[in-house]
Amino acid sequence: MKNIFRPLTFAALVAASACAFANNDAKEIFSDDFNNKSASLKSWTLDKCPKGASIKFVKEGPDQSRCIKITSSERGALKITKHITGLNPNTFYRVSAKVKTQDVKGDSVHGRYLEGRGAVLYLDVLDKNSDQPWNASKFLYGTNDWQEVYMDFVSDEKGETYVSCGLGFPGGTYNGGKSKGTVWYDDVKITETPKNALYIRESKHIKLAIDPKHVTVDDKTVSEWLACLDKAYEAYEELLGCVPYNGRKISILTTPGMEAGYWALAGNPILWNDNVDVKGLLNKFQKNKDWGFGILHEIGHTFSAGTAKGDGYGSWNWNDEIFANFRMSYALDKHEAIMSQNTTYMGDNIGYYKRAYKNSVAKGNLDSGDAIHYTLMRIAEIYGWDVYKKAFHKLYNTPDSQLGRFKNNYEKFQCLMKYVSEAATEIVGYQVDVTRTCYTPKELEMIKAALTK
Repeated sequence: MKNIFRPLTFAALVAASACAFANNDAKEIFSDDFNNKSASLKSWTLDKCPKGASIKFVKEGPDQSRCIKITSSERGALKITKHITGLNPNTFYRVSAKVKTQDVKGDSVHGRYLEGRGAVLYLDVLDKNSDQPWNASKFLYGTNDWQEVYMDFVSDEKGETYVSCGLGFPGGTYNGGKSKGTVWYDDVKITETPKNALYIRESKHIKLAIDPKHVTVDDKTVSEWLACLDKAYEAYEELLGCVPYNGRKISILTTPGMEAGYWALAGNPILWNDNVDVKGLLNKFQKNKDWGFGILHEIGHTFSAGTAKGDGYGSWNWNDEIFANFRMSYALDKHEAIMSQNTTYMGDNIGYYKRAYKNSVAKGNLDSGDAIHYTLMRIAEIYGWDVYKKAFHKLYNTPDSQLGRFKNNYEKFQCLMKYVSEAATEIVGYQVDVTRTCYTPKELEMIKAALTK
């Protein structure tokens, strides 16, 4: 924490190298203009429509050719879906379509009008085993003339994906997912992502693919940053005893299809909102060697979302926002890394969480996840990080069914404390209960109150 930043070695820089597309001509893989109605009916799956909704082939395309028309008088999620096969595994592709909308309105959540996802071209979530279960084009609302939308995606291990032309989206966010109105789709195409459409760099564990407009630093700087992300990845693996997605590289991909309230979303790829300050993060690394809170956080989430051991987040994990940041704290401490959270930290960032703890306690509660994070870090300060390595290694290798059922989040907290106590006992050689040695009775009361609400 107190040491100054030490430059990366030449070997670490070499590990992050450029990744080029196999075909620079953006070869067309699939195309459908819907002019052959019988062929389209056979190759696309059309949703069954509720009353007041319809999906039709109509001659209302950009040049009065045949296209698809989806309309609904009530908010919902309707789509036509194409199962695409024969793709090269783990390869970047771009899907595009021409879209027109009329009076498209989004969702209403808890009585408050929100946009939802409007009319949207997206990857469907039909294959739960796919690394990339979804992605989306930009969302269209209101009335718009014909325009082209697109999204990039990574084909799965089988070289397959599901593409949907939708009105509304089957998965909700805080903006909701449902929409009503009318949308027309035409000229759906899939090509290999054009050579210059994405800035791509690849390292040992990470494949970065972002819109070139965000990159104002040189390749060497990006490679240095990716080498730091590799170190974080390996620290997470060391802490948890497992890796996500069976060790396949984690892609980080900018996407136009994300609401304004989301900076990025975990998975493989990690979807990085194309409308946030991506450029700023890279510039901060060039200037200060700041590893970047947001991406470290999302990689931390990905270690839960794509864990190879089978139980994902795990029944004991009551709040992965806490644990994504906790994994990050270990990586920062291990590598004496620089990272800013309002204040710039070198090494562990316990000071940030200590302030959250003090603010929470001053209000007479421990409702803050950051405050509880601080109490977990106190245990590491007393007994060392090995207690968490031993505890997490066991938890991530124990099926949920063997952990039992939990009535509330406080019981999940107690489960973690049990495993950490066992690890501390093993390390120090005498019986330890960390809830007694590292918490006051009042703190436990406040945590219980917070986690049983």
